[in-house]
Amino acid sequence: MQNHLAHIPDNARTRLEELRALILSFAVELSLGEVEESLKWGEPSYSVKSGSPIS
Repeated sequence: MQNHLAHIPDNARTRLEELRALILSFAVELSLGEVEESLKWGEPSYSVKSGSPIS
């Protein structure tokens, strides 16, 4: 995932990193389990076993 973010302009990458941190934080806070990070259609996607992906 980090390699994909390396090609994104600095201002957008900063926001995507902030969004990633929020998603991971909420997953811990809500006890959702491990977050799977992937790329879907070339964009970051986050999912847990008990829910729908956030893309």
